[in-house]
Amino acid sequence: MLSDLAALAAAFSVAVSNIIAPSAVRQLGPVRFNAVRLAAALLTMLVLVTLRGRWAAPSHHQLLMLAASSLLGVVVADSCFYAALARLGPRLTAVVYASWAGFAAVFGYLWLGEALSAIKIMGVGCIVGGVSVAIIFRQPGAISDETHGSLRTGLLFGLAAALLAAAAVLIGRPVMAAGLDPALATSIRAAIGLAALLALSVVPGLRNAIPVDRSIVIRSALSGVLGMGVGMTLVLFALTSRPVGIVSSLSSTTPVMILPLLWWSTGLRPAPAAWLGAALAVTGVIAITSGV
Repeated sequence: MLSDLAALAAAFSVAVSNIIAPSAVRQLGPVRFNAVRLAAALLTMLVLVTLRGRWAAPSHHQLLMLAASSLLGVVVADSCFYAALARLGPRLTAVVYASWAGFAAVFGYLWLGEALSAIKIMGVGCIVGGVSVAIIFRQPGAISDETHGSLRTGLLFGLAAALLAAAAVLIGRPVMAAGLDPALATSIRAAIGLAALLALSVVPGLRNAIPVDRSIVIRSALSGVLGMGVGMTLVLFALTSRPVGIVSSLSSTTPVMILPLLWWSTGLRPAPAAWLGAALAVTGVIAITSGV
C-alpha cells in the first residue's frame, strides 16, 4: 500500500512540476531546460543521500542498467516526446504518450513474468482510458486541429516516446527490487542523463542563445526537484516492491491531478467530460490498489 501511495504521490509531484515548467521550456529550449532540471534534481538527491548516509555503491551490472534506463527514459524518450509535440501539439501528444502505462504492463508480463489479475488489468485500462479522456476534454469547447507536418511521423514519435519510457521503467525494476536506495538511484540516473544532455547542448542547432533571467532558471530548477527528483525517487521506491504495470499506471495519473491545479491556477474550469475521465481513472486506481 505504501508503494502505491508513493506512485500516486509521484504523479502529483510531476503535476505540480508541469504547471510551473512551460514558460521555462519556451525560454530555455528543451535541451537546456532538461539540463537545468536534472542538475537541480542531482544536487538535491546528493544532499539527501549524504544526510541519510546511503552511499552503498551499486554493482557494475546495476550501474549499467541504471545508465540504460536513464539514456532511454531521460534522453531518447524525452527527445521523441518533444519531436511528437512539435508535430501533434500538446493535447494529442499527451493522449498518445498515455499509452506508456499499458506498454509497461505488457513488458512487465513478457520479460519479468509480472502477471496481473483480471481486476488489475481492468484497472490499468481504466487509468489509460480515463487519462486520455481527461486530456482530450480538459478545456471547454471544441478541440482544434493542432497538428503540424506529418501526422504519421508525429504518431510514430509519440509511440516511440511511450515505448521507451516504459522500457526505461522496466530496466530499472530489477535494480530497485534488489534493494538499491531510491535516492541514490535517482542521483545516478540524473547524473548520466545530465552528462548526455550537456553533450547534446553543444550540437549546432540545439543551442539556444537567448539570454535568460534568474527567475526562469529558478523555475526550471524547482521543476526538476519536484519532477525528476521527488517524482522519480518515489517511482523508484514504488518499484522496489510493486510490478512495473502497477507503478507505471498509478504514476501516469498526472494529467488527472493537473485538472484541479489548472482550475486553481488559471480559473478555467475543466469540461464535465474531463471530470468523467478523472472519475474513470480513479476507478482504475481503486481496482489496482485493491487486494484482488
